[in-house]
Amino acid sequence: MEQLPAILRVEDYKLEELLRCPERFARRKSDRKQESDVNWRQLVQYAASHTVNDFYRQSKETRGVETIHTSVETWWTNRNYKFHSDEHFLQMKQTIKEHLAAFLLGGGAPSMPIIFYEQMTAYVEELDLEISQIFHLVSAEQEASIDHYIVQKLAVDTDEDALNLYFHMTSVFCMSAFAKLPDRIEVFSLLSGKQVVFVPDEQSLELSYDYMFLVKSLLPEVDFFKVNPGSDVQLVM
Repeated sequence: MEQLPAILRVEDYKLEELLRCPERFARRKSDRKQESDVNWRQLVQYAASHTVNDFYRQSKETRGVETIHTSVETWWTNRNYKFHSDEHFLQMKQTIKEHLAAFLLGGGAPSMPIIFYEQMTAYVEELDLEISQIFHLVSAEQEASIDHYIVQKLAVDTDEDALNLYFHMTSVFCMSAFAKLPDRIEVFSLLSGKQVVFVPDEQSLELSYDYMFLVKSLLPEVDFFKVNPGSDVQLVM
């Protein structure tokens, strides 16, 4: 019987939460019940992501403003108590409807992506780490080969820390999973409707590896980030 160290897996939404609420992770042990304690940002992200998924599952002829609005209504939470107020609850829903419609129908989104709303996991040998990310949109550059692609994320949190995390994590993931950096990494803000564009290259990739190595070294010593929680070693027969 061979003993291997427990594998660490970093997931995008967990790291985003760690950035927002480090004190929560300082208290977190192995209590899985805490994972259900979502906040309004996560609920907004959930509705928006599923709306994008619905959009691309429809035929091009049926895609329109009304179908987008209907999807938002379908996936929107009824937990208004998670928001700052009833006004905030309704305002966020209207904002997401307007910004998603502008993004999906206004030329910012691809007509047919290669990947949409798919969770993917890759092992990064250089870091001895698994990275798991939800990819909202991956598409080929127009009039270019499939080797040239763009990654797009729709995000509620677009402050500097969140953007840096997404850029570096996506760069490392793509290099490990696809053996090639994307031509662009774009982040669309669901709250402001604005877009931030990154252009990764070999130089920035080195910084991305350093960033993710630092992230790994700073992870709390809890089972929350282990593939096999509750065990210090993984037994292989």
